[in-house]
Amino acid sequence: MAEKAKVGMIGLRGYGNIVRRGLRDCHKLELAAIWSNNPEAVARSQKELPSKVCESYDALLQEPIDAVLIINPNHLHLEYALPAAKAGKPVLVEKPMTNTVAEAKQMIAAFRQRKLLLGVKHLARFAPASRAMKRIVESGELGKVLSVEMYTSHSTSKTFVPDRWKRDPEKCPAAPLTQLGVHHIDTVMSFLGKPEWVQSWQRNVLRLSENVDCTVTALGYGEVTATLHAHYVVPGYSRIAIYGTEGVLIEDDAGLRVKREGAEKLVPVELPKGDGLVDILDAFGESLLTGKPFETDGETGLVVVATSEAAIRSAQEGGRRVTLAEVLG
Repeated sequence: MAEKAKVGMIGLRGYGNIVRRGLRDCHKLELAAIWSNNPEAVARSQKELPSKVCESYDALLQEPIDAVLIINPNHLHLEYALPAAKAGKPVLVEKPMTNTVAEAKQMIAAFRQRKLLLGVKHLARFAPASRAMKRIVESGELGKVLSVEMYTSHSTSKTFVPDRWKRDPEKCPAAPLTQLGVHHIDTVMSFLGKPEWVQSWQRNVLRLSENVDCTVTALGYGEVTATLHAHYVVPGYSRIAIYGTEGVLIEDDAGLRVKREGAEKLVPVELPKGDGLVDILDAFGESLLTGKPFETDGETGLVVVATSEAAIRSAQEGGRRVTLAEVLG
């Protein structure tokens, strides 16, 4: 068995710079080929992690690589995933896998037809704190979970250049929800399962673009209700709080902490070393090398897309409760 799977990568700018650093540190993937129509991005990639530079995306797909990493903006994912499937190449696509359920289903069908691995890079659930949250909730330490609070924000929309794709609601609908909030949606889904319904309220507070910059969403998981605040005009901060009959579990910038029944304060939860990005890249590599199922596959990604689409529909209809069954069809 090969020690590392060879991958090609497109989407070298922006978050692609971070993914490239993850590839440098992971153990199961080797960056073998790249393609971009941006010379500066190619030069930067070659300086950081040298690989073969392809003249076109078609040329990259003809390379002897085991998979393709698609790190382009949301609205381009399907456009690049379908040719990869046709060429017989498995894919790890950036989250969210698409902007719509219809596109996600089309992508899944293309890879399923050819029996190819389709992975979605929902890295947050692979982080040590997320893994620990899942373990603690499923162990019953918190008793019966009653509710969950999720919060995520940053303020980069204040400095978006005029042609930034995240400003466009067609290319990036409900930007703070589909770019930031999906991390928490997928992480909580890893231990609460698929939400049954969604209600959302979305606003364009600062009117820096045509897109919304403030979203507040309620999600129903059986007897548990969760809230998700995702904003693009608030200084960067992330938090998940889980409330149970026997304890409270909080993960934020201060780390993962728990307060059990009878305790006076929150105490830190010891975490193993790890990096969500490196861990998901290694997990994808292991799946390529061994055939092991990949945790955040197309079906998992579809649920996240459906949750976002339900939220957008709810906001458009005055906060109406929208079921996932309604969106998934």
